[in-house]
Amino acid sequence: MATYEFVAMDEPKVIESSVSITDNHDGTFMLTATKSFPRKNDQVVTMKFTKNGLAAISGLLMMLVGDGDE
Repeated sequence: MATYEFVAMDEPKVIESSVSITDNHDGTFMLTATKSFPRKNDQVVTMKFTKNGLAAISGLLMMLVGDGDE
């Protein structure tokens, strides 16, 4: 399985926040968000998407960022 991980910006009282996307090679993708805290349990959320669902999320993110024409 191919996994791509992206680390988020620093936050107070958080060691690291990250988002990873894993290709399950069965037509689905796993999106996992992790937040690591000092002396606390990590918060982990995992969601499974189809290729079309992941494409919709990617399109939304591209729209939010914009193309610089504004």
